[in-house]
Amino acid sequence: MIAERPLARVAARCAVLAAAVLLATVPVYVYVEPSWRASVARSACAFVLGVALLQLRRALADLLAEGGDSALDAARGHRRPEPSVPHHFVDLASDVRAALRSRRYFDRALWPRLEALTSRPLVRPSVRPGRGPSLASLRDVITAIEQQP
Repeated sequence: MIAERPLARVAARCAVLAAAVLLATVPVYVYVEPSWRASVARSACAFVLGVALLQLRRALADLLAEGGDSALDAARGHRRPEPSVPHHFVDLASDVRAALRSRRYFDRALWPRLEALTSRPLVRPSVRPGRGPSLASLRDVITAIEQQP
């Protein structure tokens, strides 16, 4: 019955450890000077508590690993693109989203890639303060690239 309950196993192991530490600490406690006795008792308690917390952490990590995905992980998994969508397209869509949010990303990553697609110079779209260009102005740039011979 204890084997089925991991927290009960941790409690049993900690009780055995506490008994062993108590048996080892009592002679030391009696032997040392009275000014050191509090330090010996605190050290023994800290050791037992530290080991108990490490075992509890391990037991909880095992329980979480056995439980599978949470509802949040499952919900995030539904947003993944279907396997038929090429990963290059997914990466490009991610780049466009990042360029809309960040002017620096647009200037350093997306704009050089757009300029590399054409032999003629492109008209740089206007950017919003601190952000990249609007989706409409990016659409105009892409239309200009597509219309080139």
